[in-house]
Amino acid sequence: MTELAIETEQLSKQFTLPRGWGELLRPGKRRRADADRSVTAVDGVTLTVRAGELYGLLGPNGAGKTTLIRLLCTMIVPSSGRGSIFGIDLGENSRIRQLIGMASGDERSFYWRLSGRQNLEFFGVLCGLSEQQASRRAGELLGKVDLASHADRPFRTYSSGQKQRLSIARALLHHPRLLFLDEPTRSLDPTATLHLHEFIEQELLAGEGMTILLTTHRLDEAARLSQRIGIMAGGRLQAQGTPDELRARMGPTASYHLHVSQLAGEPASLAADLPGHLRVQPDGQPGRWLLELEDADDGAGLAELLRRIVLAGGQVHNVQRQQVSLEEVFTRFTGK
Repeated sequence: MTELAIETEQLSKQFTLPRGWGELLRPGKRRRADADRSVTAVDGVTLTVRAGELYGLLGPNGAGKTTLIRLLCTMIVPSSGRGSIFGIDLGENSRIRQLIGMASGDERSFYWRLSGRQNLEFFGVLCGLSEQQASRRAGELLGKVDLASHADRPFRTYSSGQKQRLSIARALLHHPRLLFLDEPTRSLDPTATLHLHEFIEQELLAGEGMTILLTTHRLDEAARLSQRIGIMAGGRLQAQGTPDELRARMGPTASYHLHVSQLAGEPASLAADLPGHLRVQPDGQPGRWLLELEDADDGAGLAELLRRIVLAGGQVHNVQRQQVSLEEVFTRFTGK
């Protein structure tokens, strides 16, 4: 049986909003507002993450992703439900923190006047390493994240990509079994993003066999790195599974792209009472159109569209069946 790195059941977190001066000074207004003070950030989330996999957590702003990570890292206490890390209940803070590391796209917790090496040595001692162990581990990790040649430069001189790699190195100081990456490529340029993806795949997953929970807004990032994906919206986990499993939940649908020309009349008229949904746009060449059809998987809509094109005097240059995109899956489950 596969070991579970993360397991939650109906995990929830509510926050109470602070009162304004008007409510504090007027008791009657305060009583009326009390019922509206609670905000649910995480609402009954049940998920499992298997040991050794990278689980991608997708969702729009305000979906509850970061709050869920803070719950799993024991930074905040759940309002209800339960959760465990490698079988250890979330209430056992000290034991869990020995097993996990966390890196985010926010580098404000580093000391900007210290070098990258000095920062890692300092945080290594805070993790419980001796000075000698912290120095040795810092040097090892600086090499792994390709910062050895920049190790003794002040942190303030680092690029965004270098800062992010140092953040991951800090999260790895105590050899965690589970790594949380909270939007690690936020603000990174494409080259820095590519290098970070390669480091995650080659060093952390293949090399270390680490379990990773990744939160991201980037669908391409989730599709490339994740074995399984969870989609959050409104504090709830709307769906989880492999990309193919999530596509299958869209129902028996197919998407077709047709390049056509020589149509008599407006191409949009082909959509009238057509089975499936048709989008029409120019394909970049004079007199040619790209028709995008979402249809039931039985092909009835495609057959009817081809018939109408022929009757309209059109010429079909090619037809391509497209896989349902992760963007379409995301839109279905989040409404965004």
